[in-house]
Amino acid sequence: MATDSEAHLDVCGVCCPLPLIELARAVQALGPGQTLEIVGNDPVFEATVRDFCQVNGHSILAVSQGADRRVVISIRVGG
Repeated sequence: MATDSEAHLDVCGVCCPLPLIELARAVQALGPGQTLEIVGNDPVFEATVRDFCQVNGHSILAVSQGADRRVVISIRVGG
């Protein structure tokens, strides 16, 4: 996991749409250009986060796979 993100969100064990609801709340608390690292393991987690970012103007900085189907996604908040 990156250590320079302004916010970290762990939604492992939570099924969609709840990870997206938590992601939307976390993004609202950040300003443009700030970064968020979110970790999840729902089978559709990565695809839904990518869609969320595309629709809302945020950038995916990095995606990595971890143990137990965990996916770590770093996001830069758009403005």
